[in-house]
Amino acid sequence: MPQNASSPAQGENAPPGRPAADDLREARTRKVLTDLRIVFRAIQAYSKGVERQCRVSATMLWVLREIAAAGEMRISQVARALTIHQSTASNLLDKLETRGLIARQRGGNRADQRVVMVVLTPEGQALLARAGNLDHGPLAEALNRLSPAELAELGQGLDKLVAVLPAGQMDPGMAPPITDCASKSGE
Repeated sequence: MPQNASSPAQGENAPPGRPAADDLREARTRKVLTDLRIVFRAIQAYSKGVERQCRVSATMLWVLREIAAAGEMRISQVARALTIHQSTASNLLDKLETRGLIARQRGGNRADQRVVMVVLTPEGQALLARAGNLDHGPLAEALNRLSPAELAELGQGLDKLVAVLPAGQMDPGMAPPITDCASKSGE
């Protein structure tokens, strides 16, 4: 890897007993963490805007978009689409049903009446029409501005990150393990 003006040569300006490569790795780690915080803040700001404009959370809007695209969905399909636990999806659908935005139907277009399908109500369809492009948000817009090669590279990097996370080995709908620091601070 070529050196640039901001990265010292191996051993230069490194504290005794600590190679410059460790300092460079630590600086890169801090930069990635800062960038991820910026991404999280953008997602949070977008979510708050959706709630102000639509009176539903960004996640609820996402569920409505998924159901609209599919026409009808099982609860398990909603859970998979959002990478959440099935009980979380069921609770989310309860809230949408209470608001009159979705309806549950036995069987749907299937002969098996044991299967519960969720569909949009006319009120849910109207909300989606009013929401317009709000389902995409700044993160999706930013990803769309990347070249196909850049998007593939980012995807590969994120795949690697998820694979080494403790939560990456879990069912995507399960909560990540609590760290000692988080459990001590009451998070």
